[in-house]
Amino acid sequence: MYDSLCAAPGIKDELAAALLKHCKANPDRTAYVVPRSEILEMPERSPARSNEKFVVIALPDILAGEIDHAAQEIRVEVRTRPDGTDTECVMAAGGTVAISGRTIQAARADLNGQLLIAWMFADSLEFTEYTILTTHIEDLQATQQAAQSNARFTLREAAAPAHSNEQVIGVFEHIVVEVEPSH
Repeated sequence: MYDSLCAAPGIKDELAAALLKHCKANPDRTAYVVPRSEILEMPERSPARSNEKFVVIALPDILAGEIDHAAQEIRVEVRTRPDGTDTECVMAAGGTVAISGRTIQAARADLNGQLLIAWMFADSLEFTEYTILTTHIEDLQATQQAAQSNARFTLREAAAPAHSNEQVIGVFEHIVVEVEPSH
C-alpha cells in the first residue's frame, strides 16, 4: 500500500488521494475514468486528442511485477461478475485483468482507437497504451449482445479461454471522474 495518499507520482496529488481513499473503502475493484489533463507528464499529442480519457486501475495490494501490465495483446471475453451475470470485457495485462466493456466505452477508447491505462500498483505507477482495433469493437458488441441473451451457458463455453485463469482480476465497475476546469 502507498505510504501516503499522495505518493502516486504522475497523477495529480488531489486525484490520487481521492482514488486511493475510494479504493480502500470499496471492496470491489473499480476503474476510474479520468481526463488526460489529470495525468501529469503525459503531453497531449495533438489538440484533437485533448479530450482523451485514461482508465486508472488502482491495485494497491499488488506489486507491479506480479502482472504483465506492459503486455500489448488484448482480447475480448465474456466474464461472469460476482453477482452471476455475464458481461463483455477486454482482457489486458497478459490476460490477467478483465476490464468491462462499459468502462472502455466511458473512456471513449472505442471511438479513438486507444485504451490508455494508468496502473496504480503498491510500488509504482505504470502506463500502458493499447490499440483498440475495429475487430475488438465488433467483438465487444457481439459479446455484449450474447452476454445479455438467454444462451448464457452456451455462451460461457464458447467464450471461455482454452485455459481457465482463476487469477483474473475483474474490474467490472467504473466511475467517471469529472474535473472542474481551472480558471
